Amino acid sequence: MPASTAFILRAVTLSPALIGTIAPCDFFDGNENLLLREGALISENIQKKLGNRRLFCNAQQATAILTDDPLRALVAIGKKLSLADAALSTNDSFSVEVCEELAESIYLNWQFDPDACIGFMRVANPGAPSVCQTILAALFVAELGVAHAFTRHEVISLIGSALTMNLGSMALHDEMANCAGPLPHSFRTLLMKHPNQAAEILLGVGVPEAWSRAVLQHHENLNGSGYPNGLSRGSIILEARMLRLVDIFAARQRMRRGRGPLYWSMSRARDLPGLTKQIFGADLDVLDISLTRLLMGRLGLFPPGTIVRLSNGEMAIVSRRSYDLTRATTLIPREVWSFLDANGQPHPVPCARLIKQRTGSRDFRILGYAHDDLPRLPTYDWPVIWGYSSQIQ
Repeated sequence: MPASTAFILRAVTLSPALIGTIAPCDFFDGNENLLLREGALISENIQKKLGNRRLFCNAQQATAILTDDPLRALVAIGKKLSLADAALSTNDSFSVEVCEELAESIYLNWQFDPDACIGFMRVANPGAPSVCQTILAALFVAELGVAHAFTRHEVISLIGSALTMNLGSMALHDEMANCAGPLPHSFRTLLMKHPNQAAEILLGVGVPEAWSRAVLQHHENLNGSGYPNGLSRGSIILEARMLRLVDIFAARQRMRRGRGPLYWSMSRARDLPGLTKQIFGADLDVLDISLTRLLMGRLGLFPPGTIVRLSNGEMAIVSRRSYDLTRATTLIPREVWSFLDANGQPHPVPCARLIKQRTGSRDFRILGYAHDDLPRLPTYDWPVIWGYSSQIQ
């Protein structure tokens, strides 16, 4: 593998079977601190040293250790979600077990490598627009649920609500994704019905009440302007307020046509409040502001998958957040990989770029967010940005 990919770290799991054996590769924590060198004895102390931190190895050495591929898993989840929605139109069987299996799978893969999952789903198109946006919303709501100190069971239920909030209307949402202007009246009529439709499907298969209620209320607004029942503030359950937030945010992140902001301006995004105001605009009036701050605080100014333009003319992608929460809002992201050269041509492999301000000539500056500079991102082998297998099918 070319030298430019030499320091891409891939998340791994340390199997109990490896305790007491020789390390087949170097192991790092999320901030690239070396925990154990290749060839050293893997003792039980490494688990204590690691604590709650995630474990990584060099992507080149990943074949030396059994490890998961969460990006491949997300693609498979998307296919299952599409099949589940299609089954509704043909009266095929659809069960609560299917819902719970998909929700738990999202949770486990997000827990394994959240940055890779979020970044990949922001920039790749491994399925229909409705599926990609739904999975991204589920990943965001996992972040929100954990930040709100939900239990594991509660987070999985919340993820399930996000995955199923558009059941029975995925085809409609695909059509809406391609609408640049105002929605036709026929679309609006169907859209107003879809929370009830999805909630009825879920109640019919026996999902928990909080799950189905969140789905029913996920388009309600705090000021009473939402639908289907025009609920306001305290009448809207917490889980539904979370879904409302991540649904809007995922739509913006997926660059749905006709949805702002047109540009994420660096001059207006000097801090999280400024960026939050620019991203959500007037929608802040209908959202739970405390939840909005909580989510943006976890993701920072440069969430995984953020596309930026560099001072040398290249286009680059932010791959990972800082795992030091005190640095989450820094103007300098932790990992940036160039994928387009200054002439707009894709690099054969991603190139690491050191981002600093007012430093030496070998460093680069971020000129601005670049998502909207590109009407469509080029075809690229996105999984390699996070060290995973290329050419996901």
